[in-house]
Amino acid sequence: MRLPRRVRLVLLGAVAPAVASLLVLAASSMLQGPSIDSLYWLREQVHGPRPAPDPSPVVVVGIDEETYRRPPFAGTPQALWGPRLGTVLGAMLDGGAAAIGLDLVHPTSVETLIPGFERDYLLTLRRGGKEGRLVLAKVQHQSDPLMPYRGYMIAAGVNNVRSVNLVEDADGVLRRVPLTLSVAGPDGQPKAEPGMAVEVASRALKAPLERGADGSATLAGYRVPGGEGNRLLVNHATAAGAIPTYSLADLHACAEAGKADFFARHFKGKAVMVGTVLDVEDRKLSSNRWVTKPEGMNLPERCALPVMSDLYVAGRTRDSIPGVYIHAAAISNLIAHDALEETGRPAAAALVLLLAGLAAVVTLATRPAVAAAGLLLLLAGWSGVAVQAFQGGLVLPYLQAALAALLVFPLALGFRFAVLDRDQRHIRNAFKLYLPGSLIDDMIASGQSPSLGGEERDLSILFCDIAGFTKMSEGMEPEALVAVLNRYFTVMTDIIEAHGGFVDKYIGDAVLAVFGAPYAIDNHARAAVSAALAMHQAMADDPTLLATASGRGSNRTGIATGPALIGNIGSPRRFNYTVMGDTVNLASRLEGANKYYNSVLMVSGETVRHHGDPEAFRALDIVQVVGRSEPVEVFEPLSEARRADPEDRAQRAAYAAALEHWRAGRFEAAAAGFRALVAADGAALAMLHKAEKRIGQPAGPDWTGVTALTDK
Repeated sequence: MRLPRRVRLVLLGAVAPAVASLLVLAASSMLQGPSIDSLYWLREQVHGPRPAPDPSPVVVVGIDEETYRRPPFAGTPQALWGPRLGTVLGAMLDGGAAAIGLDLVHPTSVETLIPGFERDYLLTLRRGGKEGRLVLAKVQHQSDPLMPYRGYMIAAGVNNVRSVNLVEDADGVLRRVPLTLSVAGPDGQPKAEPGMAVEVASRALKAPLERGADGSATLAGYRVPGGEGNRLLVNHATAAGAIPTYSLADLHACAEAGKADFFARHFKGKAVMVGTVLDVEDRKLSSNRWVTKPEGMNLPERCALPVMSDLYVAGRTRDSIPGVYIHAAAISNLIAHDALEETGRPAAAALVLLLAGLAAVVTLATRPAVAAAGLLLLLAGWSGVAVQAFQGGLVLPYLQAALAALLVFPLALGFRFAVLDRDQRHIRNAFKLYLPGSLIDDMIASGQSPSLGGEERDLSILFCDIAGFTKMSEGMEPEALVAVLNRYFTVMTDIIEAHGGFVDKYIGDAVLAVFGAPYAIDNHARAAVSAALAMHQAMADDPTLLATASGRGSNRTGIATGPALIGNIGSPRRFNYTVMGDTVNLASRLEGANKYYNSVLMVSGETVRHHGDPEAFRALDIVQVVGRSEPVEVFEPLSEARRADPEDRAQRAAYAAALEHWRAGRFEAAAAGFRALVAADGAALAMLHKAEKRIGQPAGPDWTGVTALTDK
């Protein structure tokens, strides 16, 4: 029956979201950065600048232009600033600063030239390190790190030095702060060491960073987003002056004046970052680059010196910020528990596909001009959803989904115009779900439709079923279960077809495949066995196949070789190209027999004989399956790896010897042989149970060693 045009239109148009989503997801990693930056801009337009927590848990002490201009720093080489920096550090420690991080690396010191010049500075470093409130900076290079002067490290303590590295994304923008970095431990082996931001936050909270078994990171009870990937996505406060910044020059004058109460008011309980905040030095592009504010606004209270009048240009904004603010923002996120969390890959892919699907519906439901307007409304709604999620700290795949929706528009329109065109393709689509591709090719070439009829052929039948299907599907939504099965069936079908077989049908969660028809192949038994081994290997290579939250299913396969009826069978109005007969039933029974022998692959003796290489199998037993009067010898196919393994070869020989005892009625000897193999051989365990039940019983003259299977 020919489907109505509208139905065909919708069915064909359903391809557009999938294609658009795949294209976008392939480039998702490149789009994620600009997507985050876009959400900063959109959030600013909807909600205004994001303020920092009140009060801010972190402050910055800036080595700014004012510091370089004012005495006693002006005209003095920075190498001689140690004692003055020590004065400010001591005042902050006296004022109750919870933790201080120095985003400065001074690899040399004048102490080597002027002994005693930095004595007070070294004593301050020693005090801060001993109290666990001071962290020095190093820069981790690919080879040796750039370390502070050795005397500084000895004074502060070598365990109080942390890396200030910030890792750029591929587009050169700093959006994430590494939680830990790999460094060489005392034994020379690499170990994970917290970065500067994590270390300062940890000291301020008096709690270490902890790793869970799943790779997650927790700090003082806060599960850090991105901990599994070891990178914190920084959530910048974008209000002007969001992180209070104090000039080093003003604080030095304040400390010299003995105004200890100022330090107590502004630094008590705070995490402090000390670093350069100049116009040209150590400036970075960050994810808030499109919403930066003019500098010098909303400065905190001054202590001893007024702000220099000519430091800042009114209204001037720059897309870069000093690197110390990235560390400070990360510390604030860790203390205030407001870091950004990115949507996981499966959820992100689902959202992209959802928006692409909605765009397809909009595009196909009406005229192109109206569809374009509807698409704009859809994108506006998506922007609103993404911004609200971002305001709450969740990063949705904003640009990825929007781009997928935009790509769907031309793709879906193309389907609308292409759907009316084709006769041959109509024939292929009409029969491809129940006829082999080779028959359809012949049908199209001849211009004739298939007719009823069949023939008996010697074939190999493969029957593969899922074990543990009930457990793995527990609690799953039908759509999710179908997705898992479809992916599994796709992999299995591709393997079957690659080995010259075709899938006759899917029976629930089982696959019935035929080798040797519709076209003959050189050795259909060998092809069927190779396909079964490849299917088993695919399950081992990809642990996500048949994997669900409730557990993972596995598959079992049975192969039988013999005569079977195959052809176009049914009624003149509806028929299938299918196979039937005793060989098909036997393949199904052998699949089920695997559970008795704890095996996953089982073939009949006839399959082994047609295969032609008896060394590629091991004998398991002789069984009589339900519905069949004649017993059948059953074998287990061996992979190339097992055939080449000397240990496996020895175990197979031991199994064969025990099996010979079983068939000869020597049950005690059989049990002893199987018992020695049960640790590594599930089939031996099954045979052991049978042999132990026979111990003490005579074999009798009619003993054949046949196992009657009572279940299908």
